[in-house]
Amino acid sequence: MKSIYSHLLIMMVLFGFSACKKDKESFEEKLMAGTELMEVGSKTGKYQFDVLSNANMMLESDVAWIVLDTTELEKGKRKVVFEVQANEDDERSGIITVRINNELSKQVLVSQESGKVPVFFVSPTGTGDGSSWESPSTFHAAMEKATTGSTIYMMEGTYMPAKTIRNGESAEESDKTFEINKNISVIGGFSKDASIGAKPNAAMYKTILDGRFASGKQAFHTVTVTAAKEAGSQVYIEGLVITGGNATDRSTNISINGLNFSRGQGGGMAIGGSQVHLKNVEIIENKATADKGTVGFAAGMYAFGSANVIMENSKVNNNTNAGNNGGGVWMHTSNLTAYHSQFNENSARGTAGGVHGYPNAKIILYNSEVSQNSNTSYGAGLYLREKSTGILVNCLLVGNKSTSKNGGGAVMLYDDCKIDIISSTISGNEIPGPGAGVYRRSKVNNLTIINSIISGNKQDANSTDVDAYTDNAGIIPVIKSSAIAGQVYSEGGSVASGLSFNPATMLSAQYLPIGANNPALTHGLNASSLITIGQTYSPVLEEHIKADKNGNERTDKIMGALIK
Repeated sequence: MKSIYSHLLIMMVLFGFSACKKDKESFEEKLMAGTELMEVGSKTGKYQFDVLSNANMMLESDVAWIVLDTTELEKGKRKVVFEVQANEDDERSGIITVRINNELSKQVLVSQESGKVPVFFVSPTGTGDGSSWESPSTFHAAMEKATTGSTIYMMEGTYMPAKTIRNGESAEESDKTFEINKNISVIGGFSKDASIGAKPNAAMYKTILDGRFASGKQAFHTVTVTAAKEAGSQVYIEGLVITGGNATDRSTNISINGLNFSRGQGGGMAIGGSQVHLKNVEIIENKATADKGTVGFAAGMYAFGSANVIMENSKVNNNTNAGNNGGGVWMHTSNLTAYHSQFNENSARGTAGGVHGYPNAKIILYNSEVSQNSNTSYGAGLYLREKSTGILVNCLLVGNKSTSKNGGGAVMLYDDCKIDIISSTISGNEIPGPGAGVYRRSKVNNLTIINSIISGNKQDANSTDVDAYTDNAGIIPVIKSSAIAGQVYSEGGSVASGLSFNPATMLSAQYLPIGANNPALTHGLNASSLITIGQTYSPVLEEHIKADKNGNERTDKIMGALIK
């Protein structure tokens, strides 16, 4: 599917060709707008759309609540930027006119949702108006009526997407998805006999969004989040299982809000430019394949377009990419902060089995696991590439495995990346190449390790648990109060003489420091020291730093993710 931006590019080429061809002929003015409709939220916010013209443009709005940044634009490809004022009443609309003369103009309809905030109740077979548990509607019907700040409560059961993604092809069944295009809350885990005021229990009352259709086809994305960012608003999702998606046909895109949603990126969930908070959400058993067109990326979740994602007590587990990069999560020019979450048992036939940041991504994990992921190339566990950064606090990265000799079992840094590993344990990872614990390659990659254990990994005999390719060999990592392979580092950052670490006898099967004369039990950092370190970061690292992965207070100087 060609996006509107492809048409804009074609028109730009045609303008240039036409100008050369006509030479002395009369100049023909041309104008295109990147959209005919802008759907905006009820709160005050800024929006934009593209225009293309070979003449200077004049802009005007027919309503006072649409405020243009400027009333004039020079010729070329430009952006029309405008602000809408908050709406406290019913849905309303206005028109922005882009004009180059009295005969040639384009109009863009701006539709602003109602400022009233209704609540909806839905079930898998709902036929009501959604006003109560006794009259539940479908999810799609509720989504249609919802406004910014609305809440959709979902009854237990299995739901299948029944509505085509905005700007998708109705004839393509796989374009059906659960599209969340407004900043609302979606909460599952309510029982079939729920009444008003009932509390959700996601573990007991499974609420499953399943992208598998009766025809045997699968949704390109089981869930697609397209809501535009608005100050003070977010998409909040709680208590759902997201499964059955198949990211395929990566070469085709659907344009929404100026972003191209590839059909082949994010089988379970695709997030484009939105602010999203996931709590008690499981993204499991999705895949990326070459079933249709170009093989996909990111079987589990793909976030792009400067999206911000928070995960809390959530899982991205058991997702499979049988033919390309990205098994679990892929953050593309976006940010992820996760608490008490799992990124386990994902696989990719390529790079990034578990978690991928590429490019310009920021990934912060607190009290989380990246374990038992597998792939055939770089970065089986966590792979940061091209100016991406990471912070791990109280994290367990174990059992990740790659069949590639390229390097990077648990953590891989490639092309100007940076990671800080604090009070974490990286062990039991395996590759036939170098650096099964942490590996740095290509350009400058900065590594800081504090109060952590990175030992007991299996790699090439000529390598070690923390290693670097020749182009990074001269970039010395900062290592403090940590056990790296068999060595122990002091709080000052030097190798401590007379101390050694043996993972076979000093780490339990659960990766807990054990045994007599174990320096990991006596030469680490306590809560006070860790809090002081956390305050040197901007923003300051959260108070999770003062306890271990399971919330046990760090009163003693114990290294690693677990102290008891």
